[in-house]
Amino acid sequence: MKWLIGCLLYLSVVLAYADEPQAPPASPPVRVRVHQEPAGALMQGETARIVVDVLTSDFFIDAPVLPELHVDGAYLSLSAETPGHLVETVDGQSWSGVSRTYLITPLMSGPIDIPSFEITAHLGAERTPVAVQTQPLSLEVRALALPAGVTEALIARSLKITQTITPEDGGLHVGDTLTRRIEISAEGAPAMMLPPSTFAPVDGLTLYPASPVVRDAVDNHGGFVGGTRVDTASYVIDHRGHYTLPPISVRWMDSHTHEWRESTVSAVHFHAWWGGANKPRFALPQRGFMPRLIGWFSSDAGLAILTFAVLAGLGWYFRAWCARQWQRWKEWRYRWRHREAVAFRAVRRRRNETSAAALSQTVDAWVRRAADDGAPASIDGWVSRYGDATLRDHWSALQDSLYGGNGSPWSAHALVDGLAAARRQWRRSRWRWRQQPALPPLNPTA
Repeated sequence: MKWLIGCLLYLSVVLAYADEPQAPPASPPVRVRVHQEPAGALMQGETARIVVDVLTSDFFIDAPVLPELHVDGAYLSLSAETPGHLVETVDGQSWSGVSRTYLITPLMSGPIDIPSFEITAHLGAERTPVAVQTQPLSLEVRALALPAGVTEALIARSLKITQTITPEDGGLHVGDTLTRRIEISAEGAPAMMLPPSTFAPVDGLTLYPASPVVRDAVDNHGGFVGGTRVDTASYVIDHRGHYTLPPISVRWMDSHTHEWRESTVSAVHFHAWWGGANKPRFALPQRGFMPRLIGWFSSDAGLAILTFAVLAGLGWYFRAWCARQWQRWKEWRYRWRHREAVAFRAVRRRRNETSAAALSQTVDAWVRRAADDGAPASIDGWVSRYGDATLRDHWSALQDSLYGGNGSPWSAHALVDGLAAARRQWRRSRWRWRQQPALPPLNPTA
């Protein structure tokens, strides 16, 4: 009986405590900090770090979950760098946590507000879920003046641009492919802010650009260093000839000195020959003599040798005709180099001559050459037919000075001008003689 009474009393006590409301367990303490690195105003297009520190006096079961943020007027992304571990002492109590980083690049000037956002994590052995709100953060952005010809701002601590050409040894033929790879590495700028490389089309080449590869670079400690962008394009050769791929340049601003700089890769020059034989990746041994011979003759060297052999055979077969043409060409070249106009040009160069012998010798050579074309064979003939008394007086003065011994004054300038006037009369008479009558004779004789 006593045993039954004790059981009833215990059951009533348990029911009484079960009806009373119980207080929820206290959430583990969590602290969150948000700050900008480096602190201060930013320049439009400059990249900064938004560091988020999450601390707890307990311990994290897994990494805190940070959301992807979207801010108008800025490029904001959660960095893929390795989270940094924090250990601090606050009021004699040890706090530990992790640090995550957002990369922000303002695209507009003026104030930019980063609103409060929620961070979730699981703490302690009980895997207690915790959600905490950050404090809003405001940034100040200064306007950036772009130089002429620059449409997008790229601000970095340093920038390097390199190119790789494949194949490197040349020897390209029609149908082959040349690949151009441009890599841009910027320190202090995210990969998404790097400009794309523009591959200009080239006549005779078919362009096949590939998708770009962008990635952010981190150092040995997991910190953000910069970004890298790789653009690749393949050119398929359609025609034989010389080709030039234009240089590629990137304009950027040095974040330390705020000076604009330009990084450039040089142009690419190459020559493509006529198409050669297809070369399999794994060639079979002893492919055969005829395929190799046909492949060699289809190259530029083979075609050049064939052309030379054909021309040599034609030259041997028509050697007599070629000899006659060669002799005619030499005669024509001699006549052209010793024509009357060339001889009189030598006379004109004697306008300021002071030697009577030299001027007389040059004039005599011209008169003999002009006589072959039907002109008078002496100066007297030129004076009587095409000259005047002034030309006769100048020529007589030259002859007296040369042979008379009286030292008569003479003028080379006046004598050459008189000969030039007489020569014009002679050429005009030849032209009228060659002219055919425009109309037939009005009264033809029977």
